[in-house]
Amino acid sequence: MKRPAGFDGRATSRKRPQTTHAPPEPEPAAQAAPVAQPVPVTQAASVEQSAPVVPTEAALPTAPERDAQRAPAASGVREAQRQLRQAGRSRRVRERNEQRRFTSHRRARRRRWLIGIGAVVGLALFVIAGVYTPLMAVQQVRVEGVQTLNAEDVQQALSRFEGVPLALVDEREVHRALEPFALIQRYAIERIPPHTLVVRVQERAPVIALEREDGLELLDPAGVLLAKVDERPTGVPVGSAELSDTSSPAFRAAAAIIRDLPADVRGMLTTVHASNAQNVSFTLDSGTELVWGDAKNTQRKAVVFRSLVAAIGTPSTIDVSAPEAPVFS
Repeated sequence: MKRPAGFDGRATSRKRPQTTHAPPEPEPAAQAAPVAQPVPVTQAASVEQSAPVVPTEAALPTAPERDAQRAPAASGVREAQRQLRQAGRSRRVRERNEQRRFTSHRRARRRRWLIGIGAVVGLALFVIAGVYTPLMAVQQVRVEGVQTLNAEDVQQALSRFEGVPLALVDEREVHRALEPFALIQRYAIERIPPHTLVVRVQERAPVIALEREDGLELLDPAGVLLAKVDERPTGVPVGSAELSDTSSPAFRAAAAIIRDLPADVRGMLTTVHASNAQNVSFTLDSGTELVWGDAKNTQRKAVVFRSLVAAIGTPSTIDVSAPEAPVFS
């Protein structure tokens, strides 16, 4: 095929030299026919994408199928939420335990303060209720320890305290109420809530009987006159003339010895003699003279005296003034 003139871009007016004898030279290879360029891939893809798509019809799932498809997903969500809540609770429990462990000393101190404050408040309320209200007023007066005295007379003297709050019963007023009773040596008061006042008395016990013109006077260790009788009670010896002065050391020493003697030994005494506080002696109901000495070691001397009487009977004289070396004859 012959290429038209001017296709290779050379000027048409330019002419090649011609010769008559030589044939024409062949065209160079660069002047060969052009090769068609390949279409880019992108252009092919665009061509393919621009191809029409024919829709196809698919069967839609029914409601039970949709529920069956959603069930595993929903159960997994619920399980995850449950685990999340459980983890949150576990975390809060751990945090609470840690907080309690680190604040235990403060709670213990607060508890002690609350207990102390509550006790003080309760005590204050109890005192106020007992002092300023009739909730704990005296309604019953009980007298104990009365032997010689008339208990009704003592209760009548103490009846003035009925209606008085227990906390306001004054011991000085009780002393004034019991002062007319000479036989009461000492007393003690006990308040038993809510309404009972107990007065325990200890009566004076006579230890020496002194002869007077009108009979015998019974005296206690303090020299207080308790009664006048015609006959000597058992266990109360008659004092000699040296003991008529109740304020003398001899009287006090003899009275202290008789007061501290055991009841069985005291029941043997008939008379008591004392020239001074260091020379006290007794006469027994058997006629034996008992030399006692001073008021020291009374209980030990009583034990020695019992042992001698049990061993030798009733001699004429027993001397226990020195309990380590008793003498009898």
